[in-house]
Amino acid sequence: MIALPPDEDVHALKERIQERNLRIQALTAEQARDLALLDELDGWRGDGRRDCVDWVSCELGYSLPNARALLTAGHAARELPELGDAFAAGELSVDKMKLLSAGVVSREDEGTWVETARTSSPAELARRCREARNSQRTGPERDRAQRAQRHLHAWWDEENMFRISGALRSYEGAIVQIALNRFEERLRQANHIDLDPPDQPTAARRADALVWICEAVLGGSGSTEAPSAPPARIVVHADYDLLTGANPHGRGHLEDGPALSTARLRQLGCDATVKTLIERDGVPLTAGREKPTVPPDMKFRVRNRDGICRYPGCPIPATRCEAHHIHHWFDGGPTKDWNILSLCWHHHDRHHDGEFEIHRTVDGDLTFVKADGEVAGTATGGAWKRPRKRAGP
Repeated sequence: MIALPPDEDVHALKERIQERNLRIQALTAEQARDLALLDELDGWRGDGRRDCVDWVSCELGYSLPNARALLTAGHAARELPELGDAFAAGELSVDKMKLLSAGVVSREDEGTWVETARTSSPAELARRCREARNSQRTGPERDRAQRAQRHLHAWWDEENMFRISGALRSYEGAIVQIALNRFEERLRQANHIDLDPPDQPTAARRADALVWICEAVLGGSGSTEAPSAPPARIVVHADYDLLTGANPHGRGHLEDGPALSTARLRQLGCDATVKTLIERDGVPLTAGREKPTVPPDMKFRVRNRDGICRYPGCPIPATRCEAHHIHHWFDGGPTKDWNILSLCWHHHDRHHDGEFEIHRTVDGDLTFVKADGEVAGTATGGAWKRPRKRAGP
């Protein structure tokens, strides 16, 4: 358990943090002013950089958004004296300076804005700045400004999460919001999710809704009730020894994308169009077979056959399940009705993470066995019976 020094209490700790923050913000303001001066003097030229933001990012280690915010704050501090003084005194953060420099503050009213910024949280200041900008623009001017500022950025972060950031015009944003709300509600109903459950936050449901919308579009049918898996072609670079288990530290990754674990590589082989490039130590050995998505007619048959996720006790309808190859596709498993099983995304993930195995009996039933050897249950009916090989002549 962490304990404070005997001669200090929480109040003193807070004061020390706040005092240090003033000094940090004052030093940041000094740095920002110098960077703005470097920008004005074109001092970044000659180092092979595109602009001063690129120079700050590469030379000082800032991300591009943070480098841009620092330069913006520095220019605002040089152009607006009262704003610059408050920044230099450590009273305004870079975030607040960025908000105030976005065409809001002028020499005539900067004193009022400095006082507003001192007493407002960043969220409240952002709202006030937005209201001020809107009041300064007529309808056509506002429309032009929104059109010029619309953007969408997408990138893989350091944890291999796919990040999306953007801005749309107000009415376009309303369209997106309505679509997300509609699909979020359908997800909630389809998955029997209670309102605001602790294990399924709203943000997660909206992320699922966005994926569902994209699946519906890529599926080609346009159905919002039962979208198919996307036919998009995924190129996977997979280390041969990684797939075979000979080298658990081998590498695999999407083309121009992030690294993938063995479990995710094998899961991709279930229900996506995958072109594998088998490598060893980064050297291509061979191009693997290309597997199309499970054909729509096969997926329709499997869903109608299974009805729900076939993991014992799971109530998720088959229309919201993924197609899983019982004999894994990367191990040569065929894309046939008898080798396809409906699993919801949760249990599909858990299976490829090694939390349970699926064993097929000679009669075509399935047994789900947990990692500790306990049998979770069975799926009966003989639908997954492997056809007998014909005897030779």
